[in-house]
Amino acid sequence: MVPVRTGRSAFLPTGRAKAPFHAPAVHNCPARTLSPGSLPVASPRYRSLRPSVLSTLVPYILWALIAALIVLALYHFGAFIRLALKGLRTDVEPDRSLPVSIIVCARDESVSLQQLIPLLMDQDHKEFEVVVVNDRSNDDTWEILQWMKPNFPRLNPVNIQADAKFSYGKKLALGVGIRSAKHPHVLLTDADCMPVSRDWVSTMSAGFRNGKQLVIGFSPYEKTGGLTNLVERFDGISKGVQYLSFARAGFPYMGTGRNLGYTKDTFLAVQGGTRSHTALMSGDDDLFVNEVARARNTVAVSDGRSFMTTRGTPDMITWLRRKRRHYTTARHYRFIHQVLLTLLPMARAVMWAATVLLLVAGQWPWAVAALAIELCAFLPVRVGAMRRLGAGRIVWFTIPLEWLFLILEPALYFSTILIPPRRWK
Repeated sequence: MVPVRTGRSAFLPTGRAKAPFHAPAVHNCPARTLSPGSLPVASPRYRSLRPSVLSTLVPYILWALIAALIVLALYHFGAFIRLALKGLRTDVEPDRSLPVSIIVCARDESVSLQQLIPLLMDQDHKEFEVVVVNDRSNDDTWEILQWMKPNFPRLNPVNIQADAKFSYGKKLALGVGIRSAKHPHVLLTDADCMPVSRDWVSTMSAGFRNGKQLVIGFSPYEKTGGLTNLVERFDGISKGVQYLSFARAGFPYMGTGRNLGYTKDTFLAVQGGTRSHTALMSGDDDLFVNEVARARNTVAVSDGRSFMTTRGTPDMITWLRRKRRHYTTARHYRFIHQVLLTLLPMARAVMWAATVLLLVAGQWPWAVAALAIELCAFLPVRVGAMRRLGAGRIVWFTIPLEWLFLILEPALYFSTILIPPRRWK
């Protein structure tokens, strides 16, 4: 029988029964250490008083933004504006009297040559020849050239046959074509190109005045429609703005073999134009220019009559493969040119990243100021230079396409380091 307590302690003063007291169980648990994440969360009122990580970085972001804006200002108002402020169609006075040899290297290009050669023969120029090098074609390119020869006396076809003793590529074909040229000044183009006017030869030849040895021209991609064509045309025009503007500013660093001119002596002086890059698949044009071009011997021609339109790439995969091939030559440029070409996209990336971070941090006056400088100062210069090269309505997509290439170009560049391209085309 359980005893019953009837004392005072068994009841509360009100007469209600008091719950019996039970001592808490004690377990042998290790001591608990409180982490910052387990501490009580402050109320929003007090939490807002504590500086965030982003707010502590605001001064450094501002300095990075200012540095990026200064760099971009030097590029835009030191180089790009030289192209943007020029007239659209009257850059040079054509020279129709200079004897010129046109060099075309072709491999399996029978269809393209039937379109190009008549256009070249129709050029309004007094004395010139067209040297077409058949580079071991597997189609009927050589037969087409022989068939066209009686109708075009200025045509000079040259044939290269496969031989195990030689290492082949466009550099060999180019060397054979230049050595076969009878005139001391040569103009280069490709079989899949077309001159925009009958003044192409004369306008490019005008660049050889005053003893100039290299003439850098522009070759836009034809407009065909579609996303690939839009990206390719924008990329070509953007690159054209860069290398033409830099050449005008006294820093020539590249040219494209689709529209390029130089003297035979300049080519032969560097052992066939490939002395420093013989082992590379590419580089017959841009690396040659990078090696020999200087402010005193080079001129950039951006007259609309001097353009040589290039056939567009059929699909995005092919275009990406060509872009990767081009990046294999960039790391062989002179060091100062590598710095110039790296600093520009880096400054753009820093400018946009800093602007976004300042907006997130609530520093909207600085962010708005940066956007105003970009939209009211830098963008008009770039758009003006792009229009100078016939960009047309593509300028409306300038900013989003620039964002795309800020991501795409580093990815393509590092991919060439990890997996080097093994194909020429």
